[in-house]
Amino acid sequence: MSTETVQAPQHFTLLDKEFLAEFREWLELNMEGLTWQGRYRDEFEHLWEMFFVEGLSLGQMAERFVYASERVKIGPLSSWFQWLREKFICFVYMKKELSIGELSFEMNLNPTLVAGILRNFFIEGFPHLDEEFNDCFLIPHRSSENLNLKYNKIKSDFDLPPLVSRSLDDDIMPSMEVTLYEEWGELLEKSKKEIFHNKLNIKKIRRDASVGQQFKIFKEFIIFIVIGFLIVSGIQVANKWYKDYLSNKISIYEPQFKWLNRTLTFKPSSEDLAKKGFTLDPKDIEQIDESEIEEDTLYREEERYEVESEVVLTSWDSLPKDFNVADLEESEFEEKSKGGYRDTRFGNKKVYRVMMKSVNSVDAKSKLNGLLEKYEVKQVDKVKPGKFVPGGVYYNLFVPRQFLKEFLAQVMDIDDSILYESRTRGRNPPGQNKVFIWIKNI
Repeated sequence: MSTETVQAPQHFTLLDKEFLAEFREWLELNMEGLTWQGRYRDEFEHLWEMFFVEGLSLGQMAERFVYASERVKIGPLSSWFQWLREKFICFVYMKKELSIGELSFEMNLNPTLVAGILRNFFIEGFPHLDEEFNDCFLIPHRSSENLNLKYNKIKSDFDLPPLVSRSLDDDIMPSMEVTLYEEWGELLEKSKKEIFHNKLNIKKIRRDASVGQQFKIFKEFIIFIVIGFLIVSGIQVANKWYKDYLSNKISIYEPQFKWLNRTLTFKPSSEDLAKKGFTLDPKDIEQIDESEIEEDTLYREEERYEVESEVVLTSWDSLPKDFNVADLEESEFEEKSKGGYRDTRFGNKKVYRVMMKSVNSVDAKSKLNGLLEKYEVKQVDKVKPGKFVPGGVYYNLFVPRQFLKEFLAQVMDIDDSILYESRTRGRNPPGQNKVFIWIKNI
């Protein structure tokens, strides 16, 4: 795949091919983890080549990070691009020998934001110098002397290496499975049309997206009006047709008394005249006895002889644990002969991912840590469960299979969550399933 050289103003810092290659090597990316054991390596390489193009200025590079952050919605992807931007800023600061003010100006970023990113980076690598770095990267106002601070001075003052290591050993971002999500493929397709050219116009992309969204809403509104009009018209037509139908039916069976002589009159009898003078006292109604009513008109309770059927549940053990995987559960023989798992799609190759959104990630983490102790959950790698990363909290766990269903149900109740299911090439340990949990702070 060929890449274009993007033209930029000459007075800005430009990124050459050697610098971009050195930046990627400095990141120490774990390609097996990022590309899901190499399955999505081509997709990752295509997007990387379109994102980091030779000849870009720092301002154009900053626009691409803004573009990526606005295009992705899933928490892990958003955090990964945020982490990539922060590492890029730190690498440029050390490699290009720019001051904090120059770097923030070229990338069109707030100097306080740039200083905070650099401060966190150096404190993470040298925690014993936290007070010194706090003073170096403190920028209370625009005229602060720290805006002119360059890496050469920090390196000489604190005896730092020429290029500080990118991160600690327990950093999960270089190995995060970003290509596994569908949004990675969607971002790749959109990038082919929107960022792989000489100039990336973020304002135009936002304007086009806004117009497209408004057009979509207008189209859905028109469709709703048309469907509502058709439904109302259909009901009116159906009512009119049914009314005519009933009118025709009634007219067919209407009695026709053509022979009746309407001029005839009847003379009232003496009994009828006596009835006209009859008055009924309301008290007489209370004196009416049931004995005066014919026996056949009294209500008689109907006898019923039906026998109601019953359903007897003999044992809870006779029901499968999951009707979707009935007859696929492990037997006692398989537990002993095959090491505790069966090689089926419902067995040891499943991986579950819980994407959780929370307004209080600290509270959600506390509840989740309680569940880890309750269900004897273990960590997968050397990263301690509940590690705070940019944008959220990360868990990589092994859950005992006997508690998996109950554990996932209680995790989903903590906050707004979505559960994903996928399969791996490798095998999980016997009797356990791998579960990733991501708590995105909103």
